[in-house]
Amino acid sequence: VWNRRKNGEVYPEWCTITAVTNAEGKITNYIGAFSDISQHKQDEEKIHNLAFYDPLTKLPNRRLMLERLSYMLNNSMRQNHHGAILFIDLDNFKALSKTKGHDLGDLMLIEVAKRLKACVRIDDTIARLGGDEFIAILEVLGAEHAQAVAQVETVVRKILVTLNQPYFLRDHEYHSSASSGIKLLHDKKFALEELLKHADTAMHRAKASGRNSFCFFDPGMQAIMEARATLENELRQALPQRQLKLYFQKQVDRSGHLTGAEALLRWQHPGQGLVSPAQFI
Repeated sequence: VWNRRKNGEVYPEWCTITAVTNAEGKITNYIGAFSDISQHKQDEEKIHNLAFYDPLTKLPNRRLMLERLSYMLNNSMRQNHHGAILFIDLDNFKALSKTKGHDLGDLMLIEVAKRLKACVRIDDTIARLGGDEFIAILEVLGAEHAQAVAQVETVVRKILVTLNQPYFLRDHEYHSSASSGIKLLHDKKFALEELLKHADTAMHRAKASGRNSFCFFDPGMQAIMEARATLENELRQALPQRQLKLYFQKQVDRSGHLTGAEALLRWQHPGQGLVSPAQFI
């Protein structure tokens, strides 16, 4: 129950009422015992915050974000609406921490969290995965795909413009930008972690296209990323296994005299044959 102290302060109180009976078993009176549980409630709140919120930015952490993402998917299916995941990563954030110190980096992350919350609706979720990675969960978008895409584009453009504004960190003015990958949601076809992976893939595509931009995920994009990762792993073995071959293309003048040579690298792949450097460089 809630009780009030003599100074007017309201506080939580645990009340236990016990019935007292006489020799015949009839209730004669009641005894009430009261205990102040303010500290217990404060401890419960601290434990809850540590379990579900990022201690630096006070945003939901990965655990709470996944719970809200699951709820959003179920809600979207019931209402036949689209939702969206925005994977947001700051561009060149590590340079700030390395040159100005981690304390300024923390101040910037706090400011980024405030700006992100100001860019979305109250029912949407902004979470911090860790480092300079943030997630925005947009709920109840349009039922039509084109309508949902337009709504997400409006939000993500607002986010990128907002994060591109100068940051005033103590005596330093710092400029930064962000890249975002977007995964539209409409059903539970994929597991939650798979959906995050899709948004992450799109974000890396946005960074590769020049940063300070956004990109929507499509299945072909994931196939390209997986093929690139496979190629990279195989290329690491190519040198010790002597699969890289050097060719020399002769260069001649107008008279046909040899003037030099152009060095050309080729990869003799055990399964794909001769691979051009246009593919693996």
